[in-house]
Amino acid sequence: MQGWAATHRTNTGRLMANLSIIAAGPYTTVQDSGRTGYQAFGVPEGGTMDDDARICGNWLVGNSADAAGLEVYIGGLHFTVDAPLVIALTGTPSDQLHITNQSGAERRIEAGQTSQLESGDSVFLPPMRGSNLAFIALSCVFDLPAVYGSLSTSLNAQLGGLDGRRLAAGDRIKFTPQECPYQPRALHDNANFFAPADSLSVVLGPQDYAFAAEEIDKLLSHEWTLSPKMDRMGIRLTGPSIAHKNSADILSDGIVKGAVQVPGDGQPIIMMADHQTTGGYTKIACIISADLGKLARLHAHKKISLVTVTQSEAEALAGQHAAELAKQQRNDVA
Repeated sequence: MQGWAATHRTNTGRLMANLSIIAAGPYTTVQDSGRTGYQAFGVPEGGTMDDDARICGNWLVGNSADAAGLEVYIGGLHFTVDAPLVIALTGTPSDQLHITNQSGAERRIEAGQTSQLESGDSVFLPPMRGSNLAFIALSCVFDLPAVYGSLSTSLNAQLGGLDGRRLAAGDRIKFTPQECPYQPRALHDNANFFAPADSLSVVLGPQDYAFAAEEIDKLLSHEWTLSPKMDRMGIRLTGPSIAHKNSADILSDGIVKGAVQVPGDGQPIIMMADHQTTGGYTKIACIISADLGKLARLHAHKKISLVTVTQSEAEALAGQHAAELAKQQRNDVA
């Protein structure tokens, strides 16, 4: 270990190590809390699709809540590390990490709890059943350049992460391990907190005036199916066609995460983390912040219903959700 450390230290004397990708799965990227304050310049906010998973995962391994980790769609990620780390999987109620040491011994780590990695360990996340995406937190700082204050990968803008792209087999990410003792932690009620949802709340507007009352009723009274046409930019819903009073087009205005656009074909599209900064389609509603993580975890073909709430109710639900999130990060809860 002394020889390794002697040749892998930064200019400040801290250890530098590598995370080596063996297989990246269909869609794995480096993500943190995103870059805020730059949409006026055309820079997307980005960040994790499921902020709850990022916050919980970083708490488990002892990072700050906004620290970067690996966001994984569907599963299939396989990597090795050449320095000790603490690791945790979050964003799923039931999936596991498979960890194999250099001697070939394997152990499985449930989502929502920590494990210690040793140098040479390999980590595999099999195809997931409990969630469409998950977050892998590691007790380290990635040696990647911050772009507008964030390491988050934005594929459309080709910003952040590793060259602004998905991770691929053969990639290496240098990192500096956190210098703190291992502290085993577990979320208070991981299975229930990250359980799949079938109902999401929305606040109507800002262009709900562009739709007749019966068309808004379609949005709220029918089940919607999540289309396979989903990515970090948006999720298309399939169901009854929602007609506009006049046109689907408006003067281009700002977009927020969770906005429900209705283009000319009448099939809603929910804007997600890598949404464009402005758009010219009517927005009939917006998913409330407390439910955005629930939406991000849902698989294609999942059926959901939408329930309207007022702005004040949405704010109350956000407060309730924040309290539930804080409770997950307490080991002293009975």
